[in-house]
Amino acid sequence: MNDAPQKLHRRIGFFGLLFISTGSIIGSGWLFAALYAAQMAGPASIISWFLAAAMLGVIALIFAELGSAIPTSGGFARYSHISFGGMTSFIASWLCWLGYVVIPSVETLAILEYLGNEIPWLIQSEGENRSLSIGGTVVAAGILFALLVINLLGVKWMAHSNTTITWWKIAVPVMTAVVLIFTGFNVENFTSHSFAPEGLSGIFSALAAGGVVFSLIGFRTVIELSGESKRPQRDVPMAILGSLFICTVIFILVQVAFIGVVPAEQLAQGWSHVVTNGASGPFAAFAVILGLGWLATILYVDATISPLGTALVFTSGTSRLVVAMSRNRNIPRFFGKIARSGLPVRALIINWIVGMILLAPLPGWDLLAGIVSATTMLTAAIASLTLLALRREHPELARPFRTPAARLTGTASFIFASLITYWCGWTVNETVLLVLAVGIILLLLTIPGMGAKGRELKIRHALWLVPWIGGLFTLSLLSDYSGGLAIIPAPWGELAVILWCLIMAPLGVRSALDRATSRKILDEVIGESAA
Repeated sequence: MNDAPQKLHRRIGFFGLLFISTGSIIGSGWLFAALYAAQMAGPASIISWFLAAAMLGVIALIFAELGSAIPTSGGFARYSHISFGGMTSFIASWLCWLGYVVIPSVETLAILEYLGNEIPWLIQSEGENRSLSIGGTVVAAGILFALLVINLLGVKWMAHSNTTITWWKIAVPVMTAVVLIFTGFNVENFTSHSFAPEGLSGIFSALAAGGVVFSLIGFRTVIELSGESKRPQRDVPMAILGSLFICTVIFILVQVAFIGVVPAEQLAQGWSHVVTNGASGPFAAFAVILGLGWLATILYVDATISPLGTALVFTSGTSRLVVAMSRNRNIPRFFGKIARSGLPVRALIINWIVGMILLAPLPGWDLLAGIVSATTMLTAAIASLTLLALRREHPELARPFRTPAARLTGTASFIFASLITYWCGWTVNETVLLVLAVGIILLLLTIPGMGAKGRELKIRHALWLVPWIGGLFTLSLLSDYSGGLAIIPAPWGELAVILWCLIMAPLGVRSALDRATSRKILDEVIGESAA
């Protein structure tokens, strides 16, 4: 039987991947992260961006090698399956899926929140709380359906559509920052109320819980679509690192502009009390204050286009993750079946249904940003040890891109991802712990009916996750970050996390599958990608 129709098609070139990654990074994050980061760290939030870029750059090196050596769709789920088996890959993919599937709904909600200022019937207000009206919910459902249709037209069509949107998404934040700097910039804002009012804790909080990391982690969508790249060995690493560099420069420029244009009266009570007028977002409010009505109008338009572009890309990436989970046998194969068009139609529809359910009230943007950051970083930490395990067990594997000083870089990536999760604070991490427990319970309940498939979970090889996550979340509870007990202040908490990771990294690598077992899984994954 010819199974070609069951395979994803390789149709995306380098610039398609680069713009997919860049377009998924520049979404609602650029509209909100500068505000939340400044509230948490003041002008020192600029340091948060540099630090986040450096840490994510190291993590990106890990995925650049994995993505070039094993170019397969849904890579976040597949890599850990190769090295640690089904239980570990389920935890990694469950966390990753949770971080992915909420984004199209949240970006859609952001669009309608902005449009609600001009089209009041979209939004209903109760005091300071705003939510979708019945009419707004219908429109939101229509937007999500349109995203589904665009993806059903094919990944190549989606990539072309995203490229056009991404040019706009690059131009608007750059133009906004430059115009605001030349119109209302006040250099005294950087020192008048302390450069770092909350010290190190503020810088780290802004990085993890203030939306900085959330705004930059969109490069991960390249991994999910690498199985549809024409030349993944060359293009995947270049797209990951290129998009991260481009967007970091843009976001730092935007943060500098934000700090410099905050009106003096809004700084009267300090950076933590900075507020803006109107629900249109901080930059549009500043444009109105400065008499730049034309810029405010452009920002209103961008508040629709930027979230829409990000939602479009994550709609596609999330479906590929579902395909990978089905191939890992973490979920029934039914959900990952590829249609004759070469598209994961069932996965797209399942995620669309979940997205419709998520139109119900969600947490605030800043809390959501922290949850997505924490789930993604936990997955990245697992991937870091996957790279070290693959280097040890399969040195012969062709690696078109090789991570420099792999042992040092892999360990540093594991530590960085753990630190970012720690900095998200207990308020975020207790939610992550809850949804992780729900996922594991659902998996364990299905084991009795899995038969031979249950043995593929390799639970013994996943046991290292228990002390690592348990220790990390315990330190989060004891920290002085959001919701913590403030028993271990910075930088002692950070030192404890680093020491814990140095203990757990070797244990994790030693827990990997033996060469013969992982080679069998690796050959299966490579065979699927080659086909």
